Amino acid sequence: MMNEHREEDALRGQAVKNQKAIWDKTMEMRFLLQKAFSTSNKLPQESIRTRFCNHDKQIEQAYDDLLNSTKHTLSSMMELQEALLESNQATKDANEIPSASNGDNDEWSEVQRLQARITTFRNTEIDKWHRKIQVTTGAAALKGKLHAFNQNISDQVAGYMRDPSRMINRMYLTNSAVRVFGKDVGEPGTAEEGHIMEGDPELIDDSEFYQQLLKEFLESCDRGASKSAFYSLKKQQVKKRKLVDRRASKSRKIRYHVHEKITNFMAPEPMVLPPMAPKLFENLFGNSS
Repeated sequence: MMNEHREEDALRGQAVKNQKAIWDKTMEMRFLLQKAFSTSNKLPQESIRTRFCNHDKQIEQAYDDLLNSTKHTLSSMMELQEALLESNQATKDANEIPSASNGDNDEWSEVQRLQARITTFRNTEIDKWHRKIQVTTGAAALKGKLHAFNQNISDQVAGYMRDPSRMINRMYLTNSAVRVFGKDVGEPGTAEEGHIMEGDPELIDDSEFYQQLLKEFLESCDRGASKSAFYSLKKQQVKKRKLVDRRASKSRKIRYHVHEKITNFMAPEPMVLPPMAPKLFENLFGNSS
């Protein structure tokens, strides 16, 4: 019996180790793509891009190479996701939604198909672990009066995504902030339904999400694995000695504190009392007999 438990614990530990390795590699790939993603906002947009491509064949070839490389990278990531879904029994038996092929948007249709396939499993697992965390930390007992905390986390996200316009508008960037190549910096945003948009829908910034991922990744790093790197950086830093007066020890120097000057103070001055003063004070305090 004990051997069976040991084998189960060993398999469970190996599974957790494999998941952690896959997660670390996925985060590494995401971090490497961030610079390319943010720099892509500076590429010329459609009308100017066509003029550049028609003017020089090398520019057109460079755009084709960039597009093919992007499609190849996306295809590799989708193949990895497909392999992970097939290795999981819960997602392997899930009913697939056929993707609607739409010519140039075949890649986007495939992404939507994979997301729809994993939705049920993702929501179930997130809700389960969210409830466990609430019970462990006591958050359910402390914040049970709030209606939002009585809902599943997936339901809250679904309710928030019913109107994602606010979140999407926060991701739009202006031309002045990005400086798109071939476009005037002072050109206003495109008009839509009678009002001027604050940002350009072609310019997307997900730095807030990227910074949150980076923060969680650094917090989850193993301190023991990065100990050697920490000490190597520590050695490279210039050590600063504290400024200490070494002569002040062992009563070799008088220590004193300078008091602040007294403000609004007047020294007493002698004065001569008039002859009627004693009689006045006797009548005032009722000591007259």
